[in-house]
Amino acid sequence: MFERVLIAEKIPFENFEDEELEYGAKYLFGIPRTHLNEAMRANNLLHASIRDPFIKSKTLRWSLLLITGFMIALSLIGALSNQAYGQSWELAVQTRLSTPFKLVGMEPQTFSADGLTTTWSPKVGQSFGVRLQYRFKENWTFGTGLLWLRNNYKIDYHYQNDTLGLSSFDTIPLLRASVYHIPFLAETRVPLGLGYFVTAAAGIGLELRPSDVFVQGYTDDGMNSRSYEAYLGRVRWMSVLMMTELGLEKEPKGETPGWYLGVYWSRALGNSIWVEQVIDSNPYRIIDNAFLNTTLAGVECRILLK
Repeated sequence: MFERVLIAEKIPFENFEDEELEYGAKYLFGIPRTHLNEAMRANNLLHASIRDPFIKSKTLRWSLLLITGFMIALSLIGALSNQAYGQSWELAVQTRLSTPFKLVGMEPQTFSADGLTTTWSPKVGQSFGVRLQYRFKENWTFGTGLLWLRNNYKIDYHYQNDTLGLSSFDTIPLLRASVYHIPFLAETRVPLGLGYFVTAAAGIGLELRPSDVFVQGYTDDGMNSRSYEAYLGRVRWMSVLMMTELGLEKEPKGETPGWYLGVYWSRALGNSIWVEQVIDSNPYRIIDNAFLNTTLAGVECRILLK
């Protein structure tokens, strides 16, 4: 299939068959560096067309869709019908800004192998979503929702080889990965008066990663010209999170929406993200694998509706 794509795109190549390649592979392709970007694009599109669905089980896929639809329906009913749900259900539209706070564990991580030192540095990320909360007591709620996140990283490469007399520094300025969170949080609040409250929430969540991510760079440095790659992938398609929140809330009143401003923290239980760093040049090719920290922390703003 890849060979047919290369021929259709008029990308020159060489290939041969090898029965002993790792991971069950069978064919190797050689592409001129002058056509590297076109070949990588063809490879990624082919991979996207034949990869397994995000959720392989049809039953699980439809169950997730039905649960999400049910949650949205309840949100609309709770927002539009004061008589039916006005005293019990609360809907919030939320946005988050994840910031690299070293104090809470969201910090650069460095990995080393065979002279290659790679640093993954988290950058500011964004999140948007909805939260549906059921108030079963005056100062207690249980909430869930759906949150889309964009995680951003910068990757720095340093390769040192005293035998070959090589020392290089390269950077991939941005790798972006999309994630979905479904939280399940119990929240309590302490009244301050005039409709203001201090709130605290804790619980677990589900993290869904729709796909792996790949990004590549190239440095033209004469005899030391090199390409460098970064992969970010999921250990499993769904992981369990620990989640906490703390903030200040202004309760909605009648048709007037309220607001919430606070901070949040979350982290997956166990390893849920793997990363691979590759640097490739004429005399060498170095590959390093590791697990990446999943801590997220930042500030959050919500618009609260009854």
